[in-house]
Amino acid sequence: MKALVSIIIPTYNRAHLLGETLESVLAQTYENWECIVVDDGSIDATDELMEFYCEKDFRIQYHHRPINRPKGANACRNYGFELSKGEYVNWLDSDDILSKNKIQEQIQQLLKCDITTIATCRWQTFIKKIKEPDSQNDFRVYRSFNNILEFIDALALSGGFLPPHAYLVSRELICQAGNWMENLTINQDGEFFVRIFIKTKQVVFINNTSVYYRKNNDDNVSQLNNELKIAHAILSWQLIESYFKIRFGESTRLVSISKKYLYERIFKVNRKLIKEHQLFFEDEILRNKFSLIRKSKKLIKRILRKAIKRK
Repeated sequence: MKALVSIIIPTYNRAHLLGETLESVLAQTYENWECIVVDDGSIDATDELMEFYCEKDFRIQYHHRPINRPKGANACRNYGFELSKGEYVNWLDSDDILSKNKIQEQIQQLLKCDITTIATCRWQTFIKKIKEPDSQNDFRVYRSFNNILEFIDALALSGGFLPPHAYLVSRELICQAGNWMENLTINQDGEFFVRIFIKTKQVVFINNTSVYYRKNNDDNVSQLNNELKIAHAILSWQLIESYFKIRFGESTRLVSISKKYLYERIFKVNRKLIKEHQLFFEDEILRNKFSLIRKSKKLIKRILRKAIKRK
């Protein structure tokens, strides 16, 4: 019998987008899947939409987050995972899209490997209409890896991100890595997948399939638009750095690049939190000081040259 794949979708007030996501699930060429949608308390037409899809296909389930679980997508993901039965799991957000052969191509390769292997594929952003991934945009992470540290380094040099639905992961590997962190408000996928990575030995890349990641600026939870999110962004990377150091004895290039980018963003909006985390941002603070000194020296030289010309 074919392996069962669980597609787990948290949703909140996405009735206007969720249908397109579910249609991409229904279009999968691989047929032995279950799709578990967990609602985080929507007040739009999600109930009505899901009634239609549950009647349309018995493989689709609809559940509400229990009231004793914290609000948020991570709690919904964890609850969906508890309900699921699949040997493999595909996380999917309620506004994103799968290519029709995505699961088929990935599962074929994973079934040849042990549970410490994860599968990846190409991905493309979109706003309203889907465009095929640019084959010229060959990120360094677009290949298979027998060494997980090499994959993490390639990920760092490819923008540091693959969307969650680009991966297909064994259930056992997720059980080893642990649940999604329910109280983290930002970079939840980064923190979760790093725990997957440190348990992974091999990555298989599927070149002839892709996923689509919707860019939605109106409700982009990844924006550092309040102090709590900034604090949680720092916390997520502190955790990631600690995971890598414990597992590999080094923080990795992924952390150093991400930390630099995070520092630059926070420095513009909340320098107080930079001060509160001086030890974590030590290298970035020193780099910034040296940069200011160099700029000051250049400015002084420019002023002196102008003064000499005037004489």
